[in-house]
Amino acid sequence: MLKSAICSSTLFLICLAAGVEADGPQFWTSRSRNDFMSGKAEGVSILADESLALAPNVKLITDIGEPYIWTLVSNRSGARYAATGHEGRVLKISARGDTATVYDALEPDVYALAVNANGDLFVGASPEGRVYRVPKGKTQGETFFDPEEKYIWDLEFGPDGELYVAVGSKGRIYRVDRSGNGELVLDSEEAHILSMTFDRKGNLLAGSSGSALLYQVDPGGSVSIIYDSPLKDIRSIVVDSQNNLFVAAFEIQTPAEQAKGILPQPGISTDTPSNEKDSKEGESSKAPQQFILGRPSQLRGPAANSEIYFFDQDRFVTRLWRGTGETVMSLGMMEDGRAVFVSKKEENNLLVVDKRGELTLLNSFEESDVTGFLPVAGRMLICTGNPGKVFEVAKGYLSRGTFTSKVLNGGLPSKWGRISWEGQIPSSTRVYFRTRSGNTARPDTTWSLWSESLREKSGADISSPPRRYFQWQAVLESDNPGVTPRLTEVTVSYLRRNRPPMISPIRLMPQGLFVKRPPSTVGKPEVKKTYPYEVEKLLNNKKKRSTENPFQGKKEYEKRFRMAGWNANDPNGDELRYNVHYRGISESTWRPLELNIAENSVVFDTESMADGKYLLKVTAHDSLDNPGGRAESSERISPVFTVDNTPPSIQNFRVSKLNNGLGFEVSFKVRDQTSRIERVEVAVDAEKARRVAPVDEIQDSLEEDFRLVWEKVSPGEHTVTVQAYDQCYNLVTVRQSIKTP
Repeated sequence: MLKSAICSSTLFLICLAAGVEADGPQFWTSRSRNDFMSGKAEGVSILADESLALAPNVKLITDIGEPYIWTLVSNRSGARYAATGHEGRVLKISARGDTATVYDALEPDVYALAVNANGDLFVGASPEGRVYRVPKGKTQGETFFDPEEKYIWDLEFGPDGELYVAVGSKGRIYRVDRSGNGELVLDSEEAHILSMTFDRKGNLLAGSSGSALLYQVDPGGSVSIIYDSPLKDIRSIVVDSQNNLFVAAFEIQTPAEQAKGILPQPGISTDTPSNEKDSKEGESSKAPQQFILGRPSQLRGPAANSEIYFFDQDRFVTRLWRGTGETVMSLGMMEDGRAVFVSKKEENNLLVVDKRGELTLLNSFEESDVTGFLPVAGRMLICTGNPGKVFEVAKGYLSRGTFTSKVLNGGLPSKWGRISWEGQIPSSTRVYFRTRSGNTARPDTTWSLWSESLREKSGADISSPPRRYFQWQAVLESDNPGVTPRLTEVTVSYLRRNRPPMISPIRLMPQGLFVKRPPSTVGKPEVKKTYPYEVEKLLNNKKKRSTENPFQGKKEYEKRFRMAGWNANDPNGDELRYNVHYRGISESTWRPLELNIAENSVVFDTESMADGKYLLKVTAHDSLDNPGGRAESSERISPVFTVDNTPPSIQNFRVSKLNNGLGFEVSFKVRDQTSRIERVEVAVDAEKARRVAPVDEIQDSLEEDFRLVWEKVSPGEHTVTVQAYDQCYNLVTVRQSIKTP
């Protein structure tokens, strides 16, 4: 019987499709915000609770036919006014979207508007900035305030009923009384004050351009800096009902600044307050402790960056969102206390962020330059530039929306099983699915058509043909604008086409060398728990890229053993088992050596094998993960190896005198039946044996002749010892003595 020992190599399986476990039925589940954000929503919202719902209707109110609408305001009666560029007109927009010019300024751009309690309209025109007053119901205006600065960036009426004017090219804020007399309330060192608002305590908040400073001017006139942003401009400040702030900052870099972008720039510290900065009046304030969501970037962006911050009532700051390559110029405040903005990089998506930084995709929005938001009567108006348009985010839900998933890469052609889902489907609402499949990473004309609608309950069979890539689409519908269905989870089952394992060439260690199995743990044996096969795989984490090196570990030597090893992987990530057989090269029948082993090596005893040339065959199979007829196997045959348990023979061994007995000559022949002569050594008397070469000087055959000469030796008896090894290290030793005078 053959004796065998197994070396210490543990099998790990390769999975060629990233993230795919060993085969059997696979399940692709979409349930997180990241899963849904990687798809495409059309008329569907991705909510902060990680569910899909019908989106609110975003409809076009008017296209004014001018390049820009810079801002929107409304009066107490709900009349809406739009400030435009580059014709410097102010338009009144009706609820139906009709427009009428209420003022035409001399300057090309109107960046700011404000309406007082009487309904008078105030217009901030630039450059050569002036503030005009247009009485209620009139289209003619008069200069109300003419500061020395060139730009009027923002207008706000304060709690005192007076008009506050933010200007540049010197960053200042004026308080203008009812007679048009201006008083300086903030004289900063910045180039521009771009944005203003009042919080619930009557503090004036202002954002600058240059260093992106957030100023606060309290009702007593004291000025402090709340925050120093690492960007350049603070363009928008909104206040919720609890007196919390949402602030948007951004920067646009010049080519020279972009070239410096590889240098580290000051970021946001999580434990060190910003440097103190002094106001014109000598007041100073240290920035409050800052808590940051996510790791702050240490590098400037490529061309534009935007950040959104949240300040609580104590003005502790949290960075909620950062967009590289973004220019968020405006925020709006929703009724529920969340801030709304548009992200250009997210396919111009209309996003809402709460104070914890949780995002909601409200709806897709196709316009790229959003310049302002205006809440009116429970609705949110959005104005844009390039071109100038006004949109309305209405209350209620769309009647229909679709969500198309990202493309699933099965890794191999796959048979699609069922699509199941979880969610809430109120009365008068519906959800159904369509699917398609193809063999290209991006859907094209070679993909199958969208399937018929799967309107059955969760668990409908998928009819799309077996292919490598797959995509699903959910259609949400509602007959009631106040009700929406919701999807929280979608799961697709599939079975990948099983592929046979792959085995690397089999390698054999030299005769007698093998890797010893690690010693077992000494002590009281542990009672081993048994688990289902699938649980064992999870516990053992059997998801490696390839099998381990079978020859890794401490090597041992025992002449009778021979070790063979190989590497293997499975395209499906299946767990493999191996059958090892052997046969003589002149035989036709394979004999079992080891069956159904997990290790990718084998150590076998050659003593009971007849001398000769042999082959090993390793068969890898994946039947553990593929029941029935799905199992696949592959095999690999080793190079020819030699089993030689018989030592060579030394023939015609003669020791003859030379030079009248002063020396002697030794001659002999070494022969082996199976393997070539590996090494021959000769020693005289007690001297150390030395390796000798055959007569032809090339030791390369089963039979070699040797002739050695000692010209002169000392008188007396001498013993010549010859040792010969074959290729398998079998040893033969002979001795002969001779006397010299």
